[in-house]
Amino acid sequence: MVALKIKGLPYSTTFEEVSDFFKNFQYIEKSVVLGLGRDGRKNGFGSILFEDEKEAKDAMTELQGQYVGNRYVDLSPISYGDYSRFNGP
Repeated sequence: MVALKIKGLPYSTTFEEVSDFFKNFQYIEKSVVLGLGRDGRKNGFGSILFEDEKEAKDAMTELQGQYVGNRYVDLSPISYGDYSRFNGP
């Protein structure tokens, strides 16, 4: 499994908005993680998990720099281990 890290999300982004952003790609359902700061509020980062490396790469290529809400996002691959520790240990 491989994940994509999402940078630049609006702080108000919902799980559903991220899922909708990736709707044309086969990701693992309910795998969206939204980053949280130390204060517990969203920090503009997120992650989503794919079973297939090619699908993750295709999503990254097609969606790089596209907008979620009023902000463009930067996508980068991360390992499953980094995904599982996304908001801490």
